[in-house]
Amino acid sequence: MSHYYSEDQRDVKSRRHTVTYTHQDKTYRFITDHGVFSKGHVDTATAALLDHVSIKEGSAVLDLGCGYGVIGIVIARAFGASLTMSDVNERALDLARENAKTHGVNASIIKSDAFEAIDGSFDAIVTNPPIRIGKPRLYGMLETAKAHLKPGGALWLVMHKKHGALSTIAHLKTHYTADVVATHKGFRVIRCESR
Repeated sequence: MSHYYSEDQRDVKSRRHTVTYTHQDKTYRFITDHGVFSKGHVDTATAALLDHVSIKEGSAVLDLGCGYGVIGIVIARAFGASLTMSDVNERALDLARENAKTHGVNASIIKSDAFEAIDGSFDAIVTNPPIRIGKPRLYGMLETAKAHLKPGGALWLVMHKKHGALSTIAHLKTHYTADVVATHKGFRVIRCESR
């Protein structure tokens, strides 16, 4: 059985459609499909993250687990970021390429299971992480992010309290300086910086 964090979505019937999302008075239209995360709308967690993320103009940004590209594309447009997007889901990557082109965003788009195929370092790594992969894999991914941050760089993520946000924050504090920058409907927007 395929999940949105599975590589191959061939057993999931394609049914593309468009979702509309407004951020800072700009309206975006994203093509989505079955077999990708939050196919019917931009989810509350992603919206909360985008409402509170702060990135310096022109920063090198990695959208980790990009799905169909919402986080990276909005950040690239809002902050003039140099964008890399990655995901393991091939269908999501195809959509991210199409959505980036539609929105005039030049992005490096990489197939990668977490950091497996990611080289280099970034000013910011931003993710709405796939919590359903389980805590050991999730924590490993979040810890590995540290090795891909430039000095002064930050890992930004969002997680719901009922999905383990508080224990995840406690774990992150053993590797980073981690702060909750916003809460919204149970979601925590978290900024982590290397110590």
